[in-house]
Amino acid sequence: MIITSNHECQEVIPEYPTVIVGVQCGVAIMRGAQAYAPGVIAMPNGLVVGDKVSVFADLKGQCKRGFTQKYLGPTYFVGNGILVQDRKDLFTIDAPKGIAINMVEPLFDCPSIGDILSDAGTGLHKGFLQNLPSILCGHILNPNEGHTVLDMCAAPGGKTAHLATLMNGKGVVLAIDKSISKVMQIQANAHKLGLSNIKTFVFDSVKAVKINQDELTAGNEISHGPPFSKESFDRILLDAPCSALGQRPQLYNPIRLKELQSFPRLQRKLFISAVELLKVGGRLVYSTCTYNVAENEEIVSWALQKFPCLELVPTWNSANLGQPGHQIDGLTSSDCYAMRRFGPSQTNDGNCDSIGFFLCCFQKKRFHFKAN
Repeated sequence: MIITSNHECQEVIPEYPTVIVGVQCGVAIMRGAQAYAPGVIAMPNGLVVGDKVSVFADLKGQCKRGFTQKYLGPTYFVGNGILVQDRKDLFTIDAPKGIAINMVEPLFDCPSIGDILSDAGTGLHKGFLQNLPSILCGHILNPNEGHTVLDMCAAPGGKTAHLATLMNGKGVVLAIDKSISKVMQIQANAHKLGLSNIKTFVFDSVKAVKINQDELTAGNEISHGPPFSKESFDRILLDAPCSALGQRPQLYNPIRLKELQSFPRLQRKLFISAVELLKVGGRLVYSTCTYNVAENEEIVSWALQKFPCLELVPTWNSANLGQPGHQIDGLTSSDCYAMRRFGPSQTNDGNCDSIGFFLCCFQKKRFHFKAN
């Protein structure tokens, strides 16, 4: 187990009393975060503030909160730290807050992002942390100040905020998600960032197209929310629900084959809505955070055959980031080059050490829909 700092390697080993944290807390620690109180699950009796502890992530989520004995379930060591809250602070109240463990020896030496996202001394929220491919989604969609933009699966809202910022707070970005709590969080973040051009709605984007296009009522206006009339949007982002196999770090993934196979069906349904809602001449960016060809290149191949109105817009950039899509039946070499795949690479081939990600951009030429 190695920590890298200033190009020097130092072994980090678990040599202190064990504290168990949730798997998401463990992932956050590996990405540079401290161990926050809500993520701490178990620790031995007798520990006091200032003690050194070894932190392990509970891979299967089976450790019970407040457990004091040695946990025998599957875990993953994420580093050593200093306890800054004791058991009473962590387990005798319903909603513990703040940093619980200062991670002085994390397994990987990732920089903390806490100071980046808030102004020192003020605590003001400055923005969202996004992976590089996620940032490229907004730039490739390329909205301008006069556009009406739809973010179909908007939570957690980082791309929504980026699009609204690229539009200089003008135009309108409509953010849709099925979860009430997630939509409320998008609203709160938009308020913190001062982005008044974001409108949010709790809705299923599969059903976002108005069935009766003859209804010309006030409720048919974009600002009143979904469902929308066909060809209502200049730009659409479909950052589709996916298997998330490209997320890094990923300590444990419980996904099963049946669930994995369900994503392309949902992605196609969402894509059909997106094409119907896109104006002629408009752009649609499709993206996922998975390596799975069935959710990426196969969706593109299906879309190009089903919708002759669509053409791929090259997503390459001056920095030559990412790699072309995989060659499969139905895609030409130029089609593949128009797409971008991201992920860790051992060679200097235009890839970058990012999460696994896929994105492509379509432009709508004319509307034509095939039944099959």
